[in-house]
Amino acid sequence: MKVNKSFVYKLSVDFMMIALFLLHAGGDLLAETLFVFYPIAERPNIIQTKLSESCPGVEVTVFGRINDFDAKMKEAPPDAILSKPVVIAMNGNYAVQLQGSRSGNTDEAYVFLSVDKGVDPAGLSSATVGMLDILSRKEMTAFVEGFLKPAPQLKRVTKMEDLLPLLTFNMASAILISENAVNYFKSVSQLNFVVTPASGMKTGIIALAVKKDGAADKTIKAIKEMKSDINTLLEVDSWK
Repeated sequence: MKVNKSFVYKLSVDFMMIALFLLHAGGDLLAETLFVFYPIAERPNIIQTKLSESCPGVEVTVFGRINDFDAKMKEAPPDAILSKPVVIAMNGNYAVQLQGSRSGNTDEAYVFLSVDKGVDPAGLSSATVGMLDILSRKEMTAFVEGFLKPAPQLKRVTKMEDLLPLLTFNMASAILISENAVNYFKSVSQLNFVVTPASGMKTGIIALAVKKDGAADKTIKAIKEMKSDINTLLEVDSWK
Protein backbone atom coordinates (compact mmCIF):
# COMPACT_ATOMS: atom_id res chain seq x y z
CA MET A 1 0.00 0.00 0.00
CA LYS A 2 1.39 3.35 -1.02
CA VAL A 3 1.61 5.84 1.86
CA ASN A 4 0.82 9.46 1.19
CA LYS A 5 3.84 11.13 2.77
CA SER A 6 2.32 14.62 2.65
CA PHE A 7 -0.74 13.36 4.50
CA VAL A 8 1.40 11.70 7.19
CA TYR A 9 3.48 14.85 7.55
CA LYS A 10 0.38 17.02 7.91
CA LEU A 11 -1.09 14.62 10.47
CA SER A 12 2.13 14.73 12.48
CA VAL A 13 2.15 18.52 12.45
CA ASP A 14 -1.49 18.61 13.55
CA PHE A 15 -0.78 16.31 16.49
CA MET A 16 2.24 18.39 17.42
CA MET A 17 0.18 21.60 17.39
CA ILE A 18 -2.47 19.98 19.57
CA ALA A 19 0.17 18.77 22.03
CA LEU A 20 1.75 22.25 22.21
CA PHE A 21 -1.66 23.81 22.75
CA LEU A 22 -2.48 21.43 25.59
CA LEU A 23 0.91 22.01 27.16
CA HIS A 24 0.48 25.78 26.95
CA ALA A 25 -3.11 25.68 28.19
CA GLY A 26 -2.39 23.20 30.95
CA GLY A 27 -1.85 25.94 33.54
CA ASP A 28 -5.17 27.57 32.64
CA LEU A 29 -7.03 24.27 32.59
CA LEU A 30 -5.77 23.52 36.10
CA ALA A 31 -6.33 27.06 37.37
CA GLU A 32 -8.59 27.51 40.36
CA THR A 33 -11.54 29.84 39.94
CA LEU A 34 -12.29 32.74 42.28
CA PHE A 35 -15.41 34.91 42.14
CA VAL A 36 -15.22 38.28 43.85
CA PHE A 37 -18.19 40.43 44.79
CA TYR A 38 -17.15 43.26 47.07
CA PRO A 39 -18.75 46.60 46.17
CA ILE A 40 -16.44 49.42 47.27
CA ALA A 41 -15.39 52.73 45.74
CA GLU A 42 -12.75 51.13 43.50
CA ARG A 43 -13.77 49.95 40.02
CA PRO A 44 -14.33 46.17 39.58
CA ASN A 45 -11.94 46.00 36.59
CA ILE A 46 -9.12 47.51 38.66
CA ILE A 47 -9.76 45.06 41.50
CA GLN A 48 -9.78 42.18 39.00
CA THR A 49 -6.47 43.26 37.44
CA LYS A 50 -4.74 43.67 40.81
CA LEU A 51 -6.04 40.39 42.23
CA SER A 52 -5.18 38.47 39.07
CA GLU A 53 -1.60 39.72 39.31
CA SER A 54 -1.45 38.68 42.97
CA CYS A 55 -3.02 35.24 42.57
CA PRO A 56 -0.92 33.01 40.27
CA GLY A 57 -2.75 29.92 39.08
CA VAL A 58 -6.12 31.48 39.92
CA GLU A 59 -8.69 32.70 37.41
CA VAL A 60 -10.24 35.77 39.06
CA THR A 61 -13.60 37.24 38.07
CA VAL A 62 -14.82 40.38 39.83
CA PHE A 63 -18.51 41.36 39.71
CA GLY A 64 -19.93 44.82 40.19
CA ARG A 65 -23.57 43.77 40.54
CA ILE A 66 -25.17 41.19 42.82
CA ASN A 67 -27.49 39.95 40.04
CA ASP A 68 -24.52 39.18 37.76
CA PHE A 69 -22.72 37.44 40.62
CA ASP A 70 -25.77 35.34 41.52
CA ALA A 71 -26.38 34.35 37.91
CA LYS A 72 -22.81 33.20 37.39
CA MET A 73 -22.80 31.36 40.72
CA LYS A 74 -25.74 29.27 39.48
CA GLU A 75 -24.21 28.74 36.04
CA ALA A 76 -20.63 27.82 36.98
CA PRO A 77 -19.90 27.75 40.74
CA PRO A 78 -16.23 28.65 41.37
CA ASP A 79 -13.72 26.98 43.64
CA ALA A 80 -13.76 29.97 45.99
CA ILE A 81 -15.62 33.20 46.77
CA LEU A 82 -14.24 36.47 48.10
CA SER A 83 -17.07 38.59 49.46
CA LYS A 84 -18.81 39.85 52.56
CA PRO A 85 -19.71 37.02 54.97
CA VAL A 86 -23.41 37.86 54.67
CA VAL A 87 -23.17 37.21 50.91
CA ILE A 88 -21.25 33.97 51.43
CA ALA A 89 -23.91 32.81 53.89
CA MET A 90 -26.48 32.99 51.09
CA ASN A 91 -24.42 30.43 49.17
CA GLY A 92 -24.58 27.48 51.56
CA ASN A 93 -22.17 25.20 49.70
CA TYR A 94 -19.16 27.30 50.77
CA ALA A 95 -17.22 27.42 54.03
CA VAL A 96 -15.21 30.43 55.21
CA GLN A 97 -11.45 29.80 55.36
CA LEU A 98 -10.06 33.30 55.90
CA GLN A 99 -11.44 36.58 57.21
CA GLY A 100 -10.11 40.02 56.39
CA SER A 101 -9.12 42.06 59.42
CA ARG A 102 -8.82 45.81 59.94
CA SER A 103 -7.01 47.05 63.04
CA GLY A 104 -7.46 43.60 64.58
CA ASN A 105 -11.22 43.42 63.90
CA THR A 106 -12.96 41.19 61.37
CA ASP A 107 -16.28 43.05 61.80
CA GLU A 108 -17.16 46.61 60.87
CA ALA A 109 -19.84 48.91 62.24
CA TYR A 110 -22.49 50.63 60.14
CA VAL A 111 -23.55 54.27 60.40
CA PHE A 112 -26.13 56.59 58.93
CA LEU A 113 -24.70 59.44 56.91
CA SER A 114 -26.99 62.43 56.47
CA VAL A 115 -26.66 66.12 55.63
CA ASP A 116 -26.86 69.02 58.12
CA LYS A 117 -28.68 67.05 60.80
CA GLY A 118 -28.57 63.56 62.26
CA VAL A 119 -31.32 60.97 62.03
CA ASP A 120 -33.18 58.95 64.64
CA PRO A 121 -32.64 55.27 63.74
CA ALA A 122 -35.84 54.36 65.60
CA GLY A 123 -37.92 56.84 63.59
CA LEU A 124 -37.07 55.90 60.02
CA SER A 125 -39.97 53.56 59.22
CA SER A 126 -41.46 56.06 56.76
CA ALA A 127 -38.11 57.38 55.51
CA THR A 128 -36.02 56.36 52.51
CA VAL A 129 -32.48 55.26 53.22
CA GLY A 130 -29.87 54.58 50.55
CA MET A 131 -27.66 51.50 50.70
CA LEU A 132 -25.27 49.51 48.54
CA ASP A 133 -27.03 46.54 46.97
CA ILE A 134 -25.21 43.46 48.25
CA LEU A 135 -28.13 40.99 48.32
CA SER A 136 -31.38 40.34 46.49
CA ARG A 137 -34.29 42.64 47.32
CA LYS A 138 -35.94 40.22 49.75
CA GLU A 139 -32.67 39.23 51.43
CA MET A 140 -31.53 42.84 51.63
CA THR A 141 -34.69 43.84 53.47
CA ALA A 142 -34.34 40.89 55.84
CA PHE A 143 -30.68 41.80 56.44
CA VAL A 144 -31.54 45.36 57.47
CA GLU A 145 -34.56 44.28 59.52
CA GLY A 146 -32.22 42.04 61.50
CA PHE A 147 -30.69 45.20 62.95
CA LEU A 148 -33.25 47.99 62.53
CA LYS A 149 -36.86 47.72 63.62
CA PRO A 150 -38.89 49.20 62.15
CA ALA A 151 -36.79 49.12 59.01
CA PRO A 152 -36.73 52.10 56.61
CA GLN A 153 -37.60 51.97 52.94
CA LEU A 154 -34.42 51.01 51.11
CA LYS A 155 -33.15 52.71 47.97
CA ARG A 156 -30.56 50.24 46.64
CA VAL A 157 -27.71 51.28 44.35
CA THR A 158 -24.96 49.19 42.77
CA LYS A 159 -22.04 51.62 43.07
CA MET A 160 -20.65 53.58 46.00
CA GLU A 161 -20.67 56.86 44.07
CA ASP A 162 -24.39 56.45 43.33
CA LEU A 163 -25.17 56.94 47.02
CA LEU A 164 -24.02 60.57 47.04
CA PRO A 165 -26.73 61.90 44.65
CA LEU A 166 -29.37 60.46 46.99
CA LEU A 167 -28.21 62.96 49.61
CA THR A 168 -27.36 65.78 47.22
CA PHE A 169 -30.84 65.79 45.65
CA ASN A 170 -32.76 64.91 48.84
CA MET A 171 -33.82 61.54 47.47
CA ALA A 172 -33.04 59.88 50.82
CA SER A 173 -33.02 60.98 54.45
CA ALA A 174 -29.67 59.23 54.92
CA ILE A 175 -27.46 56.53 53.53
CA LEU A 176 -26.50 53.44 55.51
CA ILE A 177 -22.81 52.62 55.04
CA SER A 178 -19.88 51.00 56.80
CA GLU A 179 -18.13 53.36 59.17
CA ASN A 180 -14.97 52.92 57.10
CA ALA A 181 -16.70 54.42 54.04
CA VAL A 182 -17.38 57.79 55.70
CA ASN A 183 -13.95 59.10 54.70
CA TYR A 184 -14.67 58.36 51.05
CA PHE A 185 -17.73 60.62 51.03
CA LYS A 186 -15.92 63.37 52.90
CA SER A 187 -13.16 63.20 50.30
CA VAL A 188 -15.49 63.61 47.31
CA SER A 189 -18.01 66.14 48.66
CA GLN A 190 -18.11 69.35 50.70
CA LEU A 191 -21.59 68.60 52.07
CA ASN A 192 -22.03 69.06 55.81
CA PHE A 193 -22.20 65.38 56.68
CA VAL A 194 -23.51 64.18 60.02
CA VAL A 195 -22.71 60.65 61.21
CA THR A 196 -25.22 58.73 63.34
CA PRO A 197 -24.25 55.26 64.62
CA ALA A 198 -26.55 52.41 63.60
CA SER A 199 -26.41 50.96 67.11
CA GLY A 200 -25.54 47.26 67.18
CA MET A 201 -25.25 46.94 63.40
CA LYS A 202 -22.03 45.11 62.60
CA THR A 203 -21.09 42.68 59.85
CA GLY A 204 -17.97 40.88 58.70
CA ILE A 205 -15.73 43.00 56.50
CA ILE A 206 -14.72 40.45 53.87
CA ALA A 207 -14.01 36.71 53.81
CA LEU A 208 -12.67 33.96 51.57
CA ALA A 209 -14.84 30.85 51.33
CA VAL A 210 -14.12 27.56 49.56
CA LYS A 211 -16.49 24.89 48.23
CA LYS A 212 -17.27 22.42 51.00
CA ASP A 213 -16.56 19.45 48.73
CA GLY A 214 -13.54 21.03 47.04
CA ALA A 215 -10.19 22.70 47.59
CA ALA A 216 -8.58 25.98 46.62
CA ASP A 217 -5.05 25.76 47.97
CA LYS A 218 -3.58 28.22 45.47
CA THR A 219 -6.24 30.80 46.28
CA ILE A 220 -5.87 30.43 50.05
CA LYS A 221 -2.08 30.73 49.78
CA ALA A 222 -2.35 33.83 47.56
CA ILE A 223 -4.76 35.59 49.90
CA LYS A 224 -2.63 34.77 52.95
CA GLU A 225 0.43 36.20 51.22
CA MET A 226 -1.35 39.24 49.77
CA LYS A 227 0.83 42.34 49.60
CA SER A 228 -0.08 45.35 51.70
CA ASP A 229 -1.18 47.48 48.74
CA ILE A 230 -3.70 44.83 47.65
CA ASN A 231 -4.96 44.46 51.21
CA THR A 232 -5.41 48.23 51.35
CA LEU A 233 -7.38 48.06 48.11
CA LEU A 234 -9.68 45.54 49.81
CA GLU A 235 -9.88 47.77 52.91
CA VAL A 236 -8.14 45.32 55.28
CA ASP A 237 -4.63 45.03 56.67
CA SER A 238 -4.36 41.27 57.33
CA TRP A 239 -6.14 37.91 57.11
CA LYS A 240 -7.08 35.51 59.89
